[in-house]
Amino acid sequence: MRKLVLASALAVSGCATASYSDDAVTRFVERAEMCEHWAGEEPYDDARRAEIDRALNDLRCTTITRDGEALKLSRKDRPEDLRRIDGALAGF
Repeated sequence: MRKLVLASALAVSGCATASYSDDAVTRFVERAEMCEHWAGEEPYDDARRAEIDRALNDLRCTTITRDGEALKLSRKDRPEDLRRIDGALAGF
C-alpha cells in the first residue's frame, strides 16, 4: 500500500511540472541568454574566437529574433509566455 501511495504521489506531482508550452519558452529564453553571453565574450586569441563562433553557431544565434517572433505567434493567448519571450529578445 505504501508503494502505491508513493507512486500515486509521484504521478500527481508530475502534473504540476511545466507544460510543453512552458518548456518551449524556457528553452528559448535559456538559448537567448546563452547567445547574449557568448556574443559578449572577448575573443582574445584565435582559439577563443573559434570557441565563441562555434557556440554562437550551435545555438543558432543568427535566427534568435526570428525564432522568438515565431514562438510569440504560437503563444499569442499566453501573456506570461509573451512577456518572457519579449524579455529574452530585449537584448537583440
